[in-house]
Amino acid sequence: MAEHYHRSAQCQELLGQISDYLDGELEAKLCAELETHLSSCKDCQVLVDTTKKTITLFRLHHQTKAEISADVSARLWQALDDAGCASPEE
Repeated sequence: MAEHYHRSAQCQELLGQISDYLDGELEAKLCAELETHLSSCKDCQVLVDTTKKTITLFRLHHQTKAEISADVSARLWQALDDAGCASPEE
């Protein structure tokens, strides 16, 4: 059963910067704001940690050329969809 998290307007705004944050490209002031928010918001911590792990697995997959099963791929896309992320068709 998928869990659905309540995200405030602040969560939505800050997490809109997650890509730049994880790439180390977010300006210092916004980075500090995001880290302050993460220190007190469990839902956003989970989202950032999951995104980091997904990036790591993606990079590992492309280095090893390992095959991901259709079931794992479908569950990953469903989790991303549940989190409000766009699918590759969009």
